[in-house]
Amino acid sequence: MVNFTKGIKLFVSPTEEGFACGVIKEDWMYTEEGYICSVIARGMMKLACDSPQDVFDKGLEGFEDDLRYKKERENNGHDSEGAEIIDLVPFLNKNVH
Repeated sequence: MVNFTKGIKLFVSPTEEGFACGVIKEDWMYTEEGYICSVIARGMMKLACDSPQDVFDKGLEGFEDDLRYKKERENNGHDSEGAEIIDLVPFLNKNVH
């Protein structure tokens, strides 16, 4: 089970010039437990600021996936929304040399 109340709160907000993104800082972010989540949230912010069109396109793909998976879940008798859990360790091990 995923506890989103203990997650990093990343926000995207409209502005007159486009958008702003940031993280709501909490002490939990700076613990050993929060380190990986904090780094991923910062990476998401950097991607959004450096490559907004790519992030926007991925967002559209995500909405398409949501619709497709929702239909698949309904066809399989599942009606609950689930969080995708990603094991980051294999990705980190590939980049450590």
